[in-house]
Amino acid sequence: MFFIEFNKNISVGGIPDEAGIKDLAQKGFKTVVDLRAGEEISNPDEPRLAQSMGIRYIHLPVKGDGLSEDKLSMFYQTVFDEKKYPVYIHGPKGIRPLALLLTIAALKDGKTVADILEDAKKLNAPKEDAPKVLKFVEAFFQRRKEHEHGEHEAIAAEVIERWLRPKNRGAIPDADTFAKVTGPCGDTIEIYFKIKNERIEQARYLTNGCPNSAACASVGAELAEGKTLDEAYDLMHEDIIRSLNSLPGEAQHCAKLVIQTIREAINHYFKKT
Repeated sequence: MFFIEFNKNISVGGIPDEAGIKDLAQKGFKTVVDLRAGEEISNPDEPRLAQSMGIRYIHLPVKGDGLSEDKLSMFYQTVFDEKKYPVYIHGPKGIRPLALLLTIAALKDGKTVADILEDAKKLNAPKEDAPKVLKFVEAFFQRRKEHEHGEHEAIAAEVIERWLRPKNRGAIPDADTFAKVTGPCGDTIEIYFKIKNERIEQARYLTNGCPNSAACASVGAELAEGKTLDEAYDLMHEDIIRSLNSLPGEAQHCAKLVIQTIREAINHYFKKT
């Protein structure tokens, strides 16, 4: 079982057997994150063994056919939590945890897929696995490239944080009003409101868009929550941009799309009532 220290809090490697779990416990690891899909698990006793040694076991299945933004977000929220440190992450040959960690780092620093391979080499990852790491993350960056009609730009840390660790993402099943708008860029924003006495008590969003769209939608929902319908309708895309002062200029259309969706939701509410 190979073992790579990604940083002082996070290590990745192969699937641990009983001796490997004992070794992790002796080294002081608090959490083990298992990225294997169900059909790949050959040692079902791992959760019991880990817990018997005082290690938290988390199963976050990620298949090897590429990354989705939802999976990346889930992984980030699971792993980048100081209460769980130090963390050991594993999957088949350690390829998936390495790919996920390098992808997050690359997004933050505006790196390309080629840069990921260079970073993997610095971590002394097995050379024979490099093509598999590349293949695993290529699909994710290809989707971004197609969406943006060019090489992906660097994403600000604040945008990354809102995208990967969202506070108000999700649908409201019994929402009082809802709107779904697709912009010229192809991104779709959904906004859900719970309303009482013409004041927005709860606001949530969903989007299939890039991190900038997700961050704008998150801020827009946050700004709308607690406001009267009139106050929320008067919100401007500049309000979102001010809250995300690191939003790149070419992504400001995302803020406009969010404001359009908020207004559509409010219009829909008044039409109903």
